[in-house]
Amino acid sequence: MKIKISQSMLRDFYNPDYCKIKWEETYLNGFRTKPTASMLDGLVFEQNVIGMSRGGEYYEIPKGKTGKPLKRETDLLELAERSKVMMNDLEIELVDVQPRWETKELIGHPDALIKYKGELAIMDLKYTAMKEDENCKWNPYGWGNIVDENTGEIYKDFTQALQYIEMYYINHGVYLPFFYLIFGKSGWCKFIMIEPTFEKLEEYRYKLKQFRKDLKDFKPKSINNYSICRKCSVMCNKRILKPELQQILY
Repeated sequence: MKIKISQSMLRDFYNPDYCKIKWEETYLNGFRTKPTASMLDGLVFEQNVIGMSRGGEYYEIPKGKTGKPLKRETDLLELAERSKVMMNDLEIELVDVQPRWETKELIGHPDALIKYKGELAIMDLKYTAMKEDENCKWNPYGWGNIVDENTGEIYKDFTQALQYIEMYYINHGVYLPFFYLIFGKSGWCKFIMIEPTFEKLEEYRYKLKQFRKDLKDFKPKSINNYSICRKCSVMCNKRILKPELQQILY
């Protein structure tokens, strides 16, 4: 089985909270899920800030009963306009929006190749309804904590940054900086640069090799988790349709 590896394919394969039946349907069989409300907000925000969403697809937030935009949409579009001003203030210039990158083994769709203060870089644009608070689920150094099944260690996931840095290097022989530009619904903004060491890039390359080996022996297994299954759009026959009884000794 020869497939080109995307950053999300690699990330989700090793994520213990991602059902491997869903992984197979999504990454091997081409199953596409309908965007959730929060995902739709992010897609609409993205296309209004940088001009388009991945693949050139166009997204709209449903209108109200009278056909007029809901406050949800008007607030989002107002934030998008302010965000474009912020990008200009940060000296960010769009060079190539939603490019499709490929190498012999990898495929990627970064949000934009940019110039930051005149120098080329890779940027990923994010929108979140989370508050700017250290106690919120959003973490300032990545998108989600992944738990190692063997050690229980929680670590940050930088697969996206590593893959796009590596792909640009393979194609052009140059390591570019990678930036997250994150805008919060309430108006906050964070601008974060990911600087992987050469050791981390080597770990990533080893992970790609290991993924190829693990994929040869891959057999999809259900996650057996009601909380995850009830929200899944893949209608497999392994779904858990009711919660397990929890017993509390008191």
